[in-house]
Amino acid sequence: MVRKSRGYTLVALIVAMTVMSILIAAVLPMASAESQRDKEAELIFRGFQYAEGIRTFRKRYGRYPNTLKEMFEMRPRTLRKLWKDPMTNSDKWGLITLAGAPLTTPGGAPVSPGGGMAPTPAPTPTPGGVGNPGTAPPGPIMGVYSTSKKKGYRLFSGRENYNEWQFTEQTLLTQAPGGAPVPQPGPGIAR
Repeated sequence: MVRKSRGYTLVALIVAMTVMSILIAAVLPMASAESQRDKEAELIFRGFQYAEGIRTFRKRYGRYPNTLKEMFEMRPRTLRKLWKDPMTNSDKWGLITLAGAPLTTPGGAPVSPGGGMAPTPAPTPTPGGVGNPGTAPPGPIMGVYSTSKKKGYRLFSGRENYNEWQFTEQTLLTQAPGGAPVPQPGPGIAR
């Protein structure tokens, strides 16, 4: 009689382990998706931090920064810290640069072809290279984007892939940090 109960206990244990394995297999994808959504939210937060830092830098110094590190090192700072791209866990961000922008003097002022001062050009964003916060990009930086080519769970500015989510001064004007459009003032609403 004792031998038969041992067999039933073993079968019950195997059934219980099988049920637990099925439950774990069902929960893991949900946990992975939640982790990915958290990273997306962090990407949007950090992207807006860089966009706001670039906007503040341009207002304060009259030009766009030449490196991400410059926003952190110049006093007063326009960036609290150099953020990592949460999708790649790297400090290498894709850089959006100004096409055809003039060179700058060591003080940061734009130089015209005649050698005098020139106004900052109107922004024409072009995807730049991938850079470390301290490496010199091909031109003044007006925004950043993730280098990850994966598809996201959500859309940002109508784009699916993370490397298409651009964070620029223009993004600040058209998107709220949560990804919703910024309400524009209407009749009777003052800014």
